Amino acid sequence: MANQSPEIEALIPKRASDGGGDLEELGSSNPELGLRRSLSLVDGISVLVGIIIGSGIFTSPGVVLQDAGSVGLGLMAWVAAAFMALCSALVYAELGAAIPQAGGNAEYFRIAFGDAWGFAFVWTMFFVLTNGSLAILTITLSRYLVAGFVGLHIFEGDMSSDLTVKAVAIGCVVILTVWNCFGIHVGAKLQNIISVLKLLLISVLIVAAVVFVWDNPLVLEENFRKPFEGSNFSGFGVSCVAALWAFTGWGDLVFLTEEMKDPERDIPRGTVGGMTIVMIIYLLLNAIYLCILPAAVVKTSAVVAIDAADAALGPWAGSFMSILVAISLLGSANGIIICGARYLYAAARHGQIFKSIGAVGTQSRAPYVAHLLQGLLCILLLLQSSDFVELVSFFGVSSYIFYGLTGAVHIKLRRDLPTLHRPYRVAFYPYAPLVVICFSLYLVISALMAQPKATSLSLSFIIVSFPVYYLSKKSPLSSSLTNNS
Repeated sequence: MANQSPEIEALIPKRASDGGGDLEELGSSNPELGLRRSLSLVDGISVLVGIIIGSGIFTSPGVVLQDAGSVGLGLMAWVAAAFMALCSALVYAELGAAIPQAGGNAEYFRIAFGDAWGFAFVWTMFFVLTNGSLAILTITLSRYLVAGFVGLHIFEGDMSSDLTVKAVAIGCVVILTVWNCFGIHVGAKLQNIISVLKLLLISVLIVAAVVFVWDNPLVLEENFRKPFEGSNFSGFGVSCVAALWAFTGWGDLVFLTEEMKDPERDIPRGTVGGMTIVMIIYLLLNAIYLCILPAAVVKTSAVVAIDAADAALGPWAGSFMSILVAISLLGSANGIIICGARYLYAAARHGQIFKSIGAVGTQSRAPYVAHLLQGLLCILLLLQSSDFVELVSFFGVSSYIFYGLTGAVHIKLRRDLPTLHRPYRVAFYPYAPLVVICFSLYLVISALMAQPKATSLSLSFIIVSFPVYYLSKKSPLSSSLTNNS
């Protein structure tokens, strides 16, 4: 790689085709090496779609519509959020195909900005983003599941503090963690099964919409008669943020690059294919809700999918939908568990955390220690009060920071590594990463204005990672961390 910084070049393993074998050791079908390459393009799409489609699209349309003020502007917010998520996903696709390592963002930050930034990402992901998201997902999953079986309303009472709800949530974490310790192939199979069940959920809603509109087309006509009447353009940005939350997870496929059979081809295809599927489903579901429920009802509904099924097909459909939404959340939790263990595995390999955390099973080739450590922290979070689990969600602003930094990495590496082999290149460069950077900056500033204390706490947590990193490098334990070759 000529005409570029030799220091940065040295951080990127060579491909076998470039005269080096390092990259082959990162992921291989050879059971004596690291992670096993066994995931197909379909598996990758299934994992990505499974992570993204959780509870957001079944709960947030009301918030989006409330902030936008009108049906037309609300749908535009979903399109705008989809555009931003797609731009960011395409940036991840280029980086993932060019630098196919399991650490994902941690690798990109390490190469572009230095080891401390890679550690900051691992630190925040482990203590906040991955396990915080997993705790919130499983609590929500448990609430839907319990409500579906016992016939309660999903928000009846303080269900998050209910011992049954917590026990079910912890049980889900334990089962999914142990399941994925048997290998990526079994985790991917479960994800594929759940994806089929998600299609069943969507099919139920489509049937409900058709049946309802056939008998009562007045709701649809009223909702779309004057689609932009009552638009609140000052709230458009807030509604975009609410919609964007439902797309969270668009960059997670890069954590599986060392287990994809053909990452250079399948990371871009899987990312584009998965995001296309998600965008179509989201717009379709929003249209379905507005076919069944008046816009005023959608605005105030916290569980719009259940309310829509209930209104169109009867109370039995609402309970059935609760169970299907819980299964959808199970897919999101499973995908996060799969991807979460991979950045820990990569961090251990690079000496950023203890080498033992990167151990893989002899037969399964799964990073079982990383899985167990991740599951243990999530269980500890769930054992705390529900208020603590909810507090973790305030750290979501950290994800906006890292999304924006990934856009900056994309631009920096295009400049510093012009001859790096890029199987996929984002079109209309540099507009896609600039959109990501600007939108992420807007989200962080908006969060600071709306929730200054919580956002400052989130930013402080990231900042603390830097002294932790430098102190750990000087401590006697640093030799245990760095002796990984």
